[in-house]
Amino acid sequence: MAFLLESKLGFGMVCTGAVAIGVTAALWLHGAGAPPAAPAPAAAATSAWDGAIGPGRLAGPVSGGSDDAFGTTPGEPALTDGGGRLVIGLPLRQLFDSYLLKAGGGRDARAAELRAVLRRRLAQPALAQAEGLAGDYLRYLNAERELRAQMRIAPLGEGALDAAQVGRLEDWQRQRAQLREKVLGTAVAHAWFEAEDAACGSALADWRTMRAPAGSAEVDSNELQARRLHGDMLAQRREENARSCAGQLIDGLAAGAGT
Repeated sequence: MAFLLESKLGFGMVCTGAVAIGVTAALWLHGAGAPPAAPAPAAAATSAWDGAIGPGRLAGPVSGGSDDAFGTTPGEPALTDGGGRLVIGLPLRQLFDSYLLKAGGGRDARAAELRAVLRRRLAQPALAQAEGLAGDYLRYLNAERELRAQMRIAPLGEGALDAAQVGRLEDWQRQRAQLREKVLGTAVAHAWFEAEDAACGSALADWRTMRAPAGSAEVDSNELQARRLHGDMLAQRREENARSCAGQLIDGLAAGAGT
């Protein structure tokens, strides 16, 4: 059973699963005629999306045609539901990333491009909500860059991962997740990043389990049976999955490094 789960862990499938989870579990804010109120002073360090106006309730089916009266072009995912409310799912994060993380132009110019796209695609109140969240996301990217400067993670070499490197990757993933919740709020952080973080964390945990000696607390009867049946093949697959996760995390260290 353990090996069957291992064999299905490939990161291409995980990413696809993350998109499905993010969309079907997308969150919205309650629609209002005015832009969202500023967070109370006591919650100034936390995104307003987790305050009195959020995180909202589970979204219904996403509109397949247009975002309010503004209209998406063919192939663009809708960013609002049938009632014109902003949907906080992976398509919105992917839109933000396509501008804020692309190379060249400077972050201010990329942010201006994103604002222009939002104004083309969204009407109020979704527009004000999206612009507010874009500001939160920019603050997160800046804070992530500062945190990244403190980390000391070497690029992946040709050899196998070692425990020290895996430990640094786990520490980076944990600190980054805490930063996301602080700046973006729990609702957005979970909708955008929870699935991929869980898959990556599971790959690193499986790597550690593979190296745990028989008789240790990490090794149960299912693990022993998987080792007996699949041996080197299981170890290789876990190494590959962990390296895929490591590559994702190290790529994340470099993402958005420009000003």
